[in-house]
Amino acid sequence: MTLEEATDLWRDRGAAVPLPMGERIGVQEAWEMPLHELTLSTLKLTATTPTDQARILAATDANAGSWLNALPSPQLGTHLPNESFRIACALRLGADICVPHKCPCGVNVCSLGLHGLACKRSRGRWSRHGAANDVIARALGSGGVPSIKEPPGCSRADGKRPDGLTLVPWKRGKPLVWDFTCADTFAPSHVASTATHRGSAAEGAAGAKTKKYEFLDGAYIFAPIAVETTGVWAKDSLRVVEDIGRRITEVSGEKRATSFLLQRLSIAVQRGNVAAVLGTLPPGKELEEIYIL
Repeated sequence: MTLEEATDLWRDRGAAVPLPMGERIGVQEAWEMPLHELTLSTLKLTATTPTDQARILAATDANAGSWLNALPSPQLGTHLPNESFRIACALRLGADICVPHKCPCGVNVCSLGLHGLACKRSRGRWSRHGAANDVIARALGSGGVPSIKEPPGCSRADGKRPDGLTLVPWKRGKPLVWDFTCADTFAPSHVASTATHRGSAAEGAAGAKTKKYEFLDGAYIFAPIAVETTGVWAKDSLRVVEDIGRRITEVSGEKRATSFLLQRLSIAVQRGNVAAVLGTLPPGKELEEIYIL
């Protein structure tokens, strides 16, 4: 294909911007980005429901698709089975996952299967919570920072404890205490805000965790590790994860440590999402009778 033919094809796709010139003419990004921005703009204009708006807005986040960049290796624990991968992709794309049915909790589940992400009886939420904390604890160990999960001595008045505590100082001579939480982007209580402000559910969840554990501020550095089901991180939580990644890089010399850590956490979230969606399956039904993927 000649340059003239490629230019005509590029213009036919609707990119009404000046052509890349000079050194930029040979840069693929210079040709692709205008088309990507045009496609995104079209998707935003055609999104008519808050759920679609929230989904498209979340998909524009740089870390929301980290799980798609992971090497699918069973040995590394980064492989998603075919069924899980299909459901995770359907959640990201807004495709139908199942036929409408009734969740064991009594709520009607639509074809998108989103109810499972917020259902209080969903077991996927607990599996996601445990898997994410395992990833964080192992990452801290790889960075030379030993830790324990559910540490004694940090309990709230109701007896609940944070998810983990480092056994050596993190910053300013204080150990780090963390607590993981995953907010549902599409929950009825969140979708109005996530449709207009990307990451608002994660930020709200991080703020709630900080308030619950504010009594630890004097002796510890508390960090809420807050992410949404779509993979969007609260800003302060992302900084903590990046700090852990930097410590791993200092110890191992692996410059991609932060990216690998984000990929593992992203996969843990997606696995939890899939388990939560499948958790709405009525008892006594075969999987193929409900799920269409």
